[in-house]
Amino acid sequence: PPRCGVAAPSGLLAPLPPAGPPLFPAGLKTKTSLRRRCKDCYIVRRRGRLYVYCKTNPRHKQRKL
Repeated sequence: PPRCGVAAPSGLLAPLPPAGPPLFPAGLKTKTSLRRRCKDCYIVRRRGRLYVYCKTNPRHKQRKL
């Protein structure tokens, strides 16, 4: 029987599954050195990381490791 008439939901105290490998954003190549692959690629710094974006060819997207 629950104490004080209050029962905890079963999912609240369940253990969390173990964390797997870090997940990388889909569609980005993760590299140690970035370079522009065409004239339309541009480099952006966001959240302390360097990114390469390209509007004409989205395959050129990169992130610095």
